[in-house]
Amino acid sequence: MTVEAASATWKFDFLDTVNADPQCTPACLKVIKAYLHFASEASPVAFMAKSELVARTDLGEATIKRTRKLLSRLGYLQPIGKTAEGAIQYRLRNARKQEIDEHIILVREKLAEDRREGKKLLRTRAAKRGDQNEPPKNDMGGSKGTPRSDQNEPQIPRLIPRGIFSEGRDILIASSEFTGGTQEKQPREQIGLSETAGYEEMSRGDDPDEPIPVPSDQDEAQAMMEAICDGRAVPDIVRGRLQSMLQAGVLTPRMASNILAPVEDAA
Repeated sequence: MTVEAASATWKFDFLDTVNADPQCTPACLKVIKAYLHFASEASPVAFMAKSELVARTDLGEATIKRTRKLLSRLGYLQPIGKTAEGAIQYRLRNARKQEIDEHIILVREKLAEDRREGKKLLRTRAAKRGDQNEPPKNDMGGSKGTPRSDQNEPQIPRLIPRGIFSEGRDILIASSEFTGGTQEKQPREQIGLSETAGYEEMSRGDDPDEPIPVPSDQDEAQAMMEAICDGRAVPDIVRGRLQSMLQAGVLTPRMASNILAPVEDAA
């Protein structure tokens, strides 16, 4: 390396140290740069009149005075005498290079650690927000969230049958979408039917809104469906809906009549 290159490297290292020194001010960098212009690694001594420093740094005399005192206290400027004109001569020493190099490493590591902790915190918060936004799961892993309702869909009751084809079970009558109120579980003692006259007796009863008893088995369900349809050509989709409601324990004579009315009109 040439003398000029070595001196340039020395100057750059000097400036880097002062620039990274947390005890230095922005004015320190300007003052050191001005002195380095007249110094070299081989001859690290420089002096300047205050007027020259003001011109090269664009700082006021009071600021220059305070800055030179700070640089002297930190060891960067070491006064060694005065010139004949009264200018103070300084020896320039990169006195805090090792200390500032270590400081840079520590700051770099601290910033990296802060970034890692910040990312970890963001992931934790995101996971918590995801848990809060996600509907709670039931025992089978399904969501307990409110099912989405489509206004274009026909208003068909959502049936949740319990104890289909069984006796002595409570029946969940219907959801709020059908009844207009809160879901209500109405216990009703199962009535065994062995004849298709069960539906006919219910339809002739005093209360057309009393749910038809749930059939005890599939054969009885088919027989009751024949009695409900009463020989009419009922489309499969309508017949399936009626049978689902019957097996769920929510079908009443009035409901059956209302559902079959469009079929009679079409016939």
